[in-house]
Amino acid sequence: MSDSVIAIYKLEKSLVDKISILLLEYHISPTYFSSISALSKQSEKPLIIIAPLAYKKELECLSIPILPLTIHLEDVEKRIERNEEKLYFMGSDEEIRSLSGELKLKNIHCNMMLININEMQNNSGVSYLLPIWYKEDHLHTQSVYYVEPSLSTLSSIVNQAVTLLDSIEKLLHKKFEVEAIVTSSHDGIVAVDKQGTITLVNDIAKTMLGFEGQKMVGRKINDYIPHSDMLRILETGKSEQGDFTILQDKQVVVNRRPVLLNDKTVGAVSTIKYFSNIKSVELKLRKMLHQSGLEAKYSLGSIIGKSRSITRVKEQAKVFALTDATVLITGKSGTGKELFAQGIHLESNRKHGPFVAVNCAALPESLLESELFGYEEGSFTGAKKGGKAGLFEQAHGGTLFLDEIGEMPPRIQALLLRILQEKTVRRIGGERVTPIDVRILTATNRDLEEEMDSGNFREDLYYRINVLLLEIPPLQDRKEDIPPLVQHMVHQLNEKKEKKIEEVGEEVYSALMEHHWPGNIRELRNVVERMVLLENGSRLSRSNLLLPKKRMVVGSQDVTIKESEKDTIRFTLEKYQFNKTKTAKYLGIDRSTLWRKIREYNL
Repeated sequence: MSDSVIAIYKLEKSLVDKISILLLEYHISPTYFSSISALSKQSEKPLIIIAPLAYKKELECLSIPILPLTIHLEDVEKRIERNEEKLYFMGSDEEIRSLSGELKLKNIHCNMMLININEMQNNSGVSYLLPIWYKEDHLHTQSVYYVEPSLSTLSSIVNQAVTLLDSIEKLLHKKFEVEAIVTSSHDGIVAVDKQGTITLVNDIAKTMLGFEGQKMVGRKINDYIPHSDMLRILETGKSEQGDFTILQDKQVVVNRRPVLLNDKTVGAVSTIKYFSNIKSVELKLRKMLHQSGLEAKYSLGSIIGKSRSITRVKEQAKVFALTDATVLITGKSGTGKELFAQGIHLESNRKHGPFVAVNCAALPESLLESELFGYEEGSFTGAKKGGKAGLFEQAHGGTLFLDEIGEMPPRIQALLLRILQEKTVRRIGGERVTPIDVRILTATNRDLEEEMDSGNFREDLYYRINVLLLEIPPLQDRKEDIPPLVQHMVHQLNEKKEKKIEEVGEEVYSALMEHHWPGNIRELRNVVERMVLLENGSRLSRSNLLLPKKRMVVGSQDVTIKESEKDTIRFTLEKYQFNKTKTAKYLGIDRSTLWRKIREYNL
């Protein structure tokens, strides 16, 4: 064994010499210290300290195992040469308790009094017995007998030290092994004890957390991370895997596990991985996103059209994709607002993250709230066991597209505003606040400024979502894009419907170019799909083309756009015998929009 692994603290020289001789048999040379400051400044800390029991408390701050040396009853009996009238054993509270315990254990009754050394007085006719380590403090005190530990006591403490030293060195070997693994790891690692005190942290973790170069061990985790998630692990004793978050502007994955001893949580460990370095996790995530539909499919380049108006909007969308600001996409129903949202996502630095879309008009208020924000188990009747992550949590690290945001109820608007401000989300029925990193894209076919004036839309939320504005032109303003759109749709439908349409008649294009397209591209697709389904040959002809009237005329004046839209909807409803599903499909709008129009026009 190496030198200086055992320290001797505040012992009289004769005892130090005896202990040193006993340790020499084990090839150990102890080091003597007379003050705690000298011991704490030692560059190579000892593994064990042999010290009088009286000094045990003051040494505990060093976190080094202490073998306390005390005076036993046999040591006292050997020192008593005569039976004085009054005999006092003086020592610390710990030493008195130890000696008193021996007296009770051996059932010995004597006239010796056990008193704390601080109560010692120079009384005539009184003799005092003191442990030898108090000798220098009481050299001039009368009637004092100093008691030394016997050789058997010293041998016992040395044997304990050697046995304990062997165990400690084995534990240290394991500790250094773990520290080497932790230090060489490419992951950040942080460990805390059951009080939340940091017991281990590697340099990678310090860099990730932004505390590079700081001495974190021995400090509370909350000193560095207020409301640390590791405290929740200490409380629940449950592991948490795959928590995506942002540290120092970089995306990371955090896994947290409890440290269990006899099924009790005595600590917690977190591992932190840079998301960009986790190829297997990325592949797994992308597979999961694809299976769950949380994936964008359409790039800006896949949006059909070369007209000046659509080209300008695509170029603008590319610029918007370079930022992380919220975008409000406006345009009539059926113009392809979601395609642009997907395109912006795929052009951004979030393209490897999820793309989550929700139609705010398609869900009732209570369901919309639970879908957006998630819920905890038991938060309401029918709540899923284990709770459910909301769309904000699912979109973490990616993009959340809120379609038809003008239909969002006022109460949900207020909750959305809070999330945009605080960048955190709390599930329904839960207390845990989860940080989120989500880019918000929104879309509407309503005039939100009018909605604000009428009190239906919050002004503060409007300015939050309208940082960048992207206006999608209606098909009416880009009719030169109709031929390439039709060709693309025919090609898709040929594969999907197993058709072999090779040509589109010029008379079809002429009719399509003259139509006013209130349902925009969605309406165009429905018209083309009907033609392809009904066509038995290889050429689309005018015979299978069914279009609503281009416009209605009252007297000598054209009706307004709204009146034209109203008449178009009425015409289509009558055509399909008021079947809402078929009417919405033909017009190229969803059922919720159709219902709203029916109420608006009192049809």
